[in-house]
Amino acid sequence: MQSLAVVLAWSVTTLLAGAGLIGAVGYSNAESYSYFRIRDLVAQSVVKASDGSLRLEPTGGLREEMERIPTLRFAAFKLLSQEALPGSSRELSEALRSVKSVEINGMDFFLNSAAGSRTMGSVWRWNTEFGPLFIAANGYVFTWTDPFYAFRNELVSQSLYLFLIALVSAIVAWIAVWRGLAPMRQAVETIERVDMDSLNQSISTEGMPREVRPFVDAVNSALERLDAGVARMRRYTANAAHELRTPVAILRARLENPEEQDFKTKLKWDARRIQGIVEQLLISARLNERQAPLDQEVDLATSVRRIVADYSPLIFKAGRRIAFETEDPHVTVLGNLQAIECVVANLIDNAVRAEPKGGTVFVRVKIGGIVEVIDHGAGIAESEREMIFEPFWRKSETTPGTGLGLAIVKEIVERHGGAIRVEGGSKGGTVFKAAFRKTEMP
Repeated sequence: MQSLAVVLAWSVTTLLAGAGLIGAVGYSNAESYSYFRIRDLVAQSVVKASDGSLRLEPTGGLREEMERIPTLRFAAFKLLSQEALPGSSRELSEALRSVKSVEINGMDFFLNSAAGSRTMGSVWRWNTEFGPLFIAANGYVFTWTDPFYAFRNELVSQSLYLFLIALVSAIVAWIAVWRGLAPMRQAVETIERVDMDSLNQSISTEGMPREVRPFVDAVNSALERLDAGVARMRRYTANAAHELRTPVAILRARLENPEEQDFKTKLKWDARRIQGIVEQLLISARLNERQAPLDQEVDLATSVRRIVADYSPLIFKAGRRIAFETEDPHVTVLGNLQAIECVVANLIDNAVRAEPKGGTVFVRVKIGGIVEVIDHGAGIAESEREMIFEPFWRKSETTPGTGLGLAIVKEIVERHGGAIRVEGGSKGGTVFKAAFRKTEMP
């Protein structure tokens, strides 16, 4: 990239100088580039005679230039104070020999003729196969290939300079990058220590280069999401263990006393409850991992009616009743059928356990995608209505269950873009209202 920058900078300055936009006043840099091409042709024309003397015998290339540019003049000197090599232009040689008061290695100049014309020229000392010579040229005409000759000349003559620039720049850049990325190395050490038990660690952005901070922030966000995902998996493992422990213990105790009244009915109820818990945990996990679709059109009234019908035999045998009402025979919502059925089944199960014997649980489907489940039990104090949705919350140690059901219900409803709340009934008891996203029936 540094080499490319040098070439690009040189090319731009060459074009600007050729256009006369930069450089000395009245000085045509474009024409000066032509000197390097003529210089090479003149240097190739130097020959050595049998007596060891040098002379200029134009090569085919130099003769072509002389025919193309009638004003072209050239000369070669061992020293400017000495006679030019035979074959040099007399006019140019005499003009340069007049420069005796100043010792030079080279210069650009303008040659004024007797006719009043003014032409640019250059003379510089160069190494040739016959030793160092001053090679002069004047009256040349610029062509678009001349900058390549000039660039080659600069590249050769300034190679050490360019190499040192590249070397120093590389060292400075390496030091700057090494020091600038020191926070990144510290970040690497932090990430290497991260495991499943320390996903909550975050990478410090202190001293971090501004260009790298968005990347570090993205890594920290990814770690937070991973930590949340692991926490969900652990929570569901704990949920399964805690939620199933109580009904399984009740089932075992019931199996030890098969002579109990309504043994078979209670056994079916326990089995249904365990099945509901397992289905609820599975669908909640699938929703959290985005493995279950949430864009199904669900006929809410039909689904809730079917759940009520499935529960009715067990409820009747438990000495309670259940009633179903709907404001519209077809209330359609967007969501996941299995998840919505789990929510309704959980709410009905809670209501039946709270309903006194001989009482009736009411289940209503309202326009707008709202399901209401009403019981006439002891009710829930207003101060506790938010806490009941917290995982593992129970009013007392004697309250059956582990308090996970409503927490999962709330999570499923919110995954559907809805909301759930609990209110007091007009005649006591509790009213659960779960709202789902509604869509119009085609």
